[in-house]
Amino acid sequence: MASDGAWEIPPLDDAPDITRTAGLQPGETMADTRNWAGFVLVGIGVLAVIAATAVAALGTRGWALLAALIAGGALLTGAALLLFERRNRLARQQHPSDSPAAWQGSVPPT
Repeated sequence: MASDGAWEIPPLDDAPDITRTAGLQPGETMADTRNWAGFVLVGIGVLAVIAATAVAALGTRGWALLAALIAGGALLTGAALLLFERRNRLARQQHPSDSPAAWQGSVPPT
């Protein structure tokens, strides 16, 4: 276990340190508001698939085709948004900014 300072006490039971993992924590993807647009579009796509199936069962082919097109577009767009946000997050984790934070220029170290 790597420590950030000399004051840190190592765990006694050889348990993994889950507070400083590089990966995503459970629920972190849903809590990130940048993912919400993708999740909403995927939800709309799933509802449109259900609507297309129901309308096709009733026998109206025109409305079923329209609902299927909406479903396909919403599912593809939502999945693309989620994929792009995941790639951006991984890129930010691998290449953090080398410039100091804005407050570091004005606040002297203690």
